[in-house]
Amino acid sequence: MKKHFIDLFTYRWRYVLGYGALILMLIVAILIAGLYAPGGLSLAEIKSIAPIYNWSAEALAIPNLPLKILQTGIFSLFGVSILTIKLPSIILAIVTSLAIFFLLRRWFKPNVAIPAMLIMVTTGQYLFTAQSATANILYVLYSALILLFASLILQKAKHALLWKIGLALSLALSLYTPYLVYINLGLLIVACIHPHTRYHILRRSARLHWLIAASIFALFLIPLVYLCSVSPDLLGDLLGLNNLAHIDIISGVKTLLFTYFWITPIVANSQIIPILDFAALAIAILGLIVLFQQRHSARTYMIVAWTILTLPLLIIDPKLTAIITVPLIIILSVGFEALLREWYKLFPKNPYARGVGLIFTSALIGIMVLSGIDQFMNGYRFMPAAAREFQADVTLVNAQVKERPVRTLLLVSDDELPLYTAIAHYNYPGIELAVATDTMNDTIGNVIVTRAAREQVPLQGWELQGIITNDRYEDGDRLYLYKAPTHKVQ
Repeated sequence: MKKHFIDLFTYRWRYVLGYGALILMLIVAILIAGLYAPGGLSLAEIKSIAPIYNWSAEALAIPNLPLKILQTGIFSLFGVSILTIKLPSIILAIVTSLAIFFLLRRWFKPNVAIPAMLIMVTTGQYLFTAQSATANILYVLYSALILLFASLILQKAKHALLWKIGLALSLALSLYTPYLVYINLGLLIVACIHPHTRYHILRRSARLHWLIAASIFALFLIPLVYLCSVSPDLLGDLLGLNNLAHIDIISGVKTLLFTYFWITPIVANSQIIPILDFAALAIAILGLIVLFQQRHSARTYMIVAWTILTLPLLIIDPKLTAIITVPLIIILSVGFEALLREWYKLFPKNPYARGVGLIFTSALIGIMVLSGIDQFMNGYRFMPAAAREFQADVTLVNAQVKERPVRTLLLVSDDELPLYTAIAHYNYPGIELAVATDTMNDTIGNVIVTRAAREQVPLQGWELQGIITNDRYEDGDRLYLYKAPTHKVQ
């Protein structure tokens, strides 16, 4: 009787238990990626650290303002460490994973949505984006939310007003992120062109809901308009105009080809590429073929338009690979759905052949998932070109400053200045911690010099007290500890 009850409970709640286990596994994978691999900060992550030190209009006129507000709140509560630097991206990556999961459940059957989710989310690209302290996760988050809310609206899900408000919020907040204005405009044009989506937008019964959503959209857009009027540079950043002088189209095309079609793993922009193995790439190509065959559907219009709009952006700025993540997941899902359909079409009534197909499909999924995790976890730890892109000096500096209750002078390079300014502001407000790229500071004894700054500062009269090392870099020496004279350092 007890066994029967357990079997009944398991069968009744099989989808809840299965989906819960999948979501839990994704959250654990993202957390491990943030804490273990790469386990440090790249130069791009260090430069992206820009918490809000004052709430003036000039200080708020920065790209990715919602992410910066979240970063400021986390630093204020928990201080600055490798974990708290990556924590905003990890939180947003968990939200993004849930949005992608529900998006795939709206568009595909469970036997397609779950494997496609597993394959794509365990690729090196998604895990790298999920743990990166840059703004790349925003491109995946907004893409997933916009497509999810649009799908709920078009499929006439319950609580239509709620989904319209969610779409309005997602669109408004996405405009704070560079380049996404072009994606939004393109999707709006596609929605007006396709008759099915145009009907849902213009039908009379939905006008009140759209009016409420448009009002909320305008409300969240007003601060952005004001900030752009205060700082015209912000508008240039959001439109990508400030990067026009640095565009190298030939280099961008090469990087794009290496990112998706190269064979031997290499490192570009601190990321191991190619970002997809050849099995996933083959399924994605199959998905593109199927989308072309179904080119009149609203789904195809949306995904193809998104892909076409992102290609110029990827050539202009190859670091924006995250912007095509969600369309790539959907294309992969379409290919996987076609693969299953064609196999079962060959053997419509043969249970043995269908069972063999299930075994082969499960083995293929398992290999792709495990290879993706292995490439990420071991690649960023043991591939020399990738490992040297990341440093964990934050932990060493925090430990050394805590051991020295007297005033400490911390000398860093220009590239490291955003990171250590945040450390001085949030971690040690009661200690006079000087952060500078020169030596014209009064000091009382202790000087900590980072490896990057050591070649830039004169050390005359300073007594070397020790060298702090770790195993996160090829040369090992990360910090130099000096005893300086108590008078003004010359």
